[in-house]
Amino acid sequence: MVKRILYALPALALLVSVVYFHGLFGKIAVAAVGVLCMHEMMNVAGMSGARPIKPIGYAFAVLLYPVYQFAGGFMGIMALFTVALLGIFIVLVLSGRDFGDGLITVFSMVYPGLLYAFLLAIMCISDTALSRFMMIVAFSASAVTDTFAYFVGICFGRHKLIPAISPKKSVEGAVGGTVLGTLAVYLLGDLVQTAFGVGISPYWYLLLGFVLSVLTQFGDLAASIVKRKYGTKDYGKIMGEHGGMMDRLDSVLFICPIVFLFSYLISNV
Repeated sequence: MVKRILYALPALALLVSVVYFHGLFGKIAVAAVGVLCMHEMMNVAGMSGARPIKPIGYAFAVLLYPVYQFAGGFMGIMALFTVALLGIFIVLVLSGRDFGDGLITVFSMVYPGLLYAFLLAIMCISDTALSRFMMIVAFSASAVTDTFAYFVGICFGRHKLIPAISPKKSVEGAVGGTVLGTLAVYLLGDLVQTAFGVGISPYWYLLLGFVLSVLTQFGDLAASIVKRKYGTKDYGKIMGEHGGMMDRLDSVLFICPIVFLFSYLISNV
């Protein structure tokens, strides 16, 4: 347990520095982690014998931030995705590579690519205080849900949740993670939001917390499906026993679209 905590400290320090310093440093740091996630996904796919078209995958990941920030937001991202898709077909035609190589490249551009774009979008919210608050909400919801789902499952788990995908997860753990994750988001809304210039009814955070807690667990299960498909335990080893960066962000990726939508709604009321 101590070793796992020590491995987690650098990632926690990076997250704190991104939220605190924000600005260009935070955006570049988040964008760089996105490239690492793309690298891990394409490497895992390669374990099955597939050959993702890596130059296009890396280019897509590298360009996500500048395109979103300076070329039209999500409209720019969709244009980038279209250009990358055309590039994949051109490579397939000219090289004679297997069609599956193109499919796995497209998959990587969607997961983690397009989902990660929403994390970048949260970082690029023009209201810096709101951006910081939404980052805190996203990572807190994920961390609290995952942590309590694990400990409640260990202490009280009796019924398997979806053993074909994740044998260790239990129904009791899922319920515990959802309840405590929802409560954590509600408390953030009730006690912390005003410090970041947000002033909506705290009860909205009950609904937000419930949705985020449920999606957090689906994000974890979705990542497990991919890892089982390719016969690996972790996406990488950069965080030691915690695996790769994708292993730490799989839940966050699933909830970032909802967090971004929530930030958009509350900034336009």
